[in-house]
Amino acid sequence: MSELREVALAMVAGLLLAAGALVTVRLARGPSSLDRAVALDTLVSVAMAGIGVQTAVRRDPFSLPVLLVLAFLGFTGSVGVARFMALRDEAGAGEEGAEEGAGP
Repeated sequence: MSELREVALAMVAGLLLAAGALVTVRLARGPSSLDRAVALDTLVSVAMAGIGVQTAVRRDPFSLPVLLVLAFLGFTGSVGVARFMALRDEAGAGEEGAEEGAGP
């Protein structure tokens, strides 16, 4: 049973590392700021999953407050980026509408 647990833990750790690497690539190469924001949010989620696995393996609830803080920061960051993008789109749409109506 112990060997099965170690194999499962190694697989989970490998998948989390692969996900972190892929998200880091998207964070660096993202063509738009929205892609980078989503990648950063996903990277926070992957880090939270890693901390959660570590907490479960060690059976030590010491890291649970860290998970709560990361969850709050991730949610707040996502809402902030979404609001910024919405305001930017509204401002851009207002300018385009003004240009279209400015004909002779």
